[in-house]
Amino acid sequence: MRFPLLHTLVCCITIAFVSMPASAFEWRGYVAGESRVFLHNPLWDGQDDALATLSISAQPELHHEWDGGYQQFVFTPFLRIDSVDDERTHFDIRELYWETSRERFDLRVGIRQVFWGVTESQHLVDIINQTDLVENVDGEDKLGQPMVNVALVRDWGTLDLFMLPGFRERTFPGSNGRLRPMLPIDNRRALYESGAEEAHVDWAARYSHSLGGWDFGLSHFIGTSREPRFMLRADGMRLVPFYDQINQTGLDVQWTRGSWLWKWESIVRS
Repeated sequence: MRFPLLHTLVCCITIAFVSMPASAFEWRGYVAGESRVFLHNPLWDGQDDALATLSISAQPELHHEWDGGYQQFVFTPFLRIDSVDDERTHFDIRELYWETSRERFDLRVGIRQVFWGVTESQHLVDIINQTDLVENVDGEDKLGQPMVNVALVRDWGTLDLFMLPGFRERTFPGSNGRLRPMLPIDNRRALYESGAEEAHVDWAARYSHSLGGWDFGLSHFIGTSREPRFMLRADGMRLVPFYDQINQTGLDVQWTRGSWLWKWESIVRS
């Protein structure tokens, strides 16, 4: 990413460390190994024909609260090293932000992960963070997103306002990766509808509230789509992602009745 991400990072780190007292931090996290076993030969040219691939991942988390719990700092980096696919070997900052909470509002500055929605599989309204597709094909893993988030907490509900400086491109398996389409995806030549490309500033808002057994959220997003469409490269050998500018309005509803949860998500996109 370009300058907006760098500026956000510098701002986040400066505010957090200037404000924090010298005291102990809380650490947690994990280190994990993974093996993928393939029972069939590769389908496409260029894919590695290894029977199994190995990888190791690590995600530590640093957390610190002060000012009576009204301020906190969170840092969550992520690293994966894959034995075959160079594109799957990657580092990302999942979260790096400072938060201050007051009686009627919260302010968060830095890199965060924000989830919208209620359904268990297809998350239609969840649009803030980009998908880290090299992690898993289910799309559940997300990249960190630079943001400034103000949450207004009132009796009538919570209104979240987002400024999102700096776009994250979706990750894709490399040409030798097994879980890729027939034509490899050339992520280094991604195209954008906006002339600002990945430096475009996106905006979003979400209103959420709970009434009895009902929980609902109404959201709107203006900016670069997290879901690219694909164009064939001039040589016909690779696909190139193209990121459109979109407006998306979303509605998510959950109704709790006894031991049943009824869920609904819908979007309108233009």
